[in-house]
Amino acid sequence: MTLFDRQARVLIGEGGGAGFEIGAAAANGIPIHIKFAFEKADVESPNTGKVTVWNLSKEHLADLEKQDCVVIVKAGYGSNISQAFSGTVTHASTSKEGADQMTEIEVADSMVELRDTNVSLSYAEGTKTDVIYQEIASQMGLPFSSSANALGFLTELSNGFSFVGSAKNLLKRLARMDGTSWSIQDGILQLTKPGEPISLNCYELNAGSGLIGSPKRVSLSASSGSGGGGISDSEGGTQAAQLGWEVTYLLNLAIGVNSYVHVTSQAVSGYFRVQKVSIEGDNYEGDWQCKATLMELKG
Repeated sequence: MTLFDRQARVLIGEGGGAGFEIGAAAANGIPIHIKFAFEKADVESPNTGKVTVWNLSKEHLADLEKQDCVVIVKAGYGSNISQAFSGTVTHASTSKEGADQMTEIEVADSMVELRDTNVSLSYAEGTKTDVIYQEIASQMGLPFSSSANALGFLTELSNGFSFVGSAKNLLKRLARMDGTSWSIQDGILQLTKPGEPISLNCYELNAGSGLIGSPKRVSLSASSGSGGGGISDSEGGTQAAQLGWEVTYLLNLAIGVNSYVHVTSQAVSGYFRVQKVSIEGDNYEGDWQCKATLMELKG
């Protein structure tokens, strides 16, 4: 199986409208060359990435220039492909590379929803903040998902509540009130208790399931804490850097930020939460893998 039968597809078009898909093998059996690199983390700012595609047609290049053009990248093996990233184009440029034409596309997850969603909300006394999270997600047009305990100890608004402004600022305000963390992962608004996985579905990482090499011990600075505001203690101060593990494994898009994983290796074995994941792929050569930063689960 050549390069493990790597498969990549890129869909480009206006949000909510028709677009085009490239990547399937042409009549000569050779697919268009696609390369991608994405960074996803448990932070409030949008996840970002870059897609490079060779020899796009003039019509396809014109579509990239449309306002808030959306790019979806799918990848996998053989007929088993799934979404690696979906985002709005923030920058695109085309240049010559020998006899070929190379187009580099920078994308950001849910950029339009974060940028353009403004809300005007008012709630009566006794309302709990879970109602507001659901309404924000609805107005942003995003699905909503929460970890097991994120909605367990919510704030009850004893004096009622009203807000006018950006949905992003309201999410920050609610998260401070509830001691939760929020981020957008693959177009889904996620709410978690700090350090808690989004789901108890657990993925195995070992030599037999694609783990490459040995996990590496890493030190995470305060600036890499969830929510983008550092690793904070209960009184709002900044804690010392935390220790985690960095693992590399064959491309597996089922494992995302805040996923629950079990690692078995000579260096370390145990249960962890994914704090950050990088995805790199090239359907012609080079890497076809993921690199994740893991935080140990307590209890």
